[in-house]
Amino acid sequence: MWQLQDAGDESIIIYLAQTPNETVLQRIRLLVDLIRDSLAGWVTDVVPSYCSITVYYDVLHCDAQAIARRLTVLLQQFEADGAGRAVRDSVERARQVELPVFYGREVAPDLQRVAEFAGRTVEEVVRLHSETEFRVYALGFRPGFAYMGETPELLRVPRLDTPRRRVPMGAVAIAGPQAAVYPCESPGGWNLIGRCPVALFDRREDPPRVLLQVGDRVRFTPVDRATFLELGGVLDG
Repeated sequence: MWQLQDAGDESIIIYLAQTPNETVLQRIRLLVDLIRDSLAGWVTDVVPSYCSITVYYDVLHCDAQAIARRLTVLLQQFEADGAGRAVRDSVERARQVELPVFYGREVAPDLQRVAEFAGRTVEEVVRLHSETEFRVYALGFRPGFAYMGETPELLRVPRLDTPRRRVPMGAVAIAGPQAAVYPCESPGGWNLIGRCPVALFDRREDPPRVLLQVGDRVRFTPVDRATFLELGGVLDG
């Protein structure tokens, strides 16, 4: 069951569950598209997250009560029109993305520590990470930063006690059940286990290109040092 909650002067949150899972993720994807299409004249942005959707609305066209009424009608119609079947179809159509990753020690300062945490070899950690199919649950922190799950249980190492001041662009990271690739250089407290040469965000395009979207299925494919460099990867940092 869903719940609406006022989130300020220009936004309202739709809560769909307490814990994320495949079904919740696909419901969120479908509802985001439905809200954008149905309330195009009222909403300014629709932001999906793990178990919720934040709807930002134009106060010049509606108020909190009006947007809540419209969202309630949409949600009721969504459930009445066979949401279960739509969710199943959406799961089958989810986009699959492969990202090359160089797991070399020179770009993976935390890989050995993750292996020790898991009680496995570095090679086994790489295999576990690269054999997992991750799902994009949310976007945030930086443009193009995709929060992915679920990291295998053995590799769910906590965040660093002290975040790094600088994490290089393309760094492949894990923390608890989550995984991510840093789309740009920034501070960060996740564990760095590799580096991806593919750009996740390009502000030079109009509109700016964001590679990963909520609902995508993502696999990390190991590549050697030479291939990483051929694909545009950078080793410094």
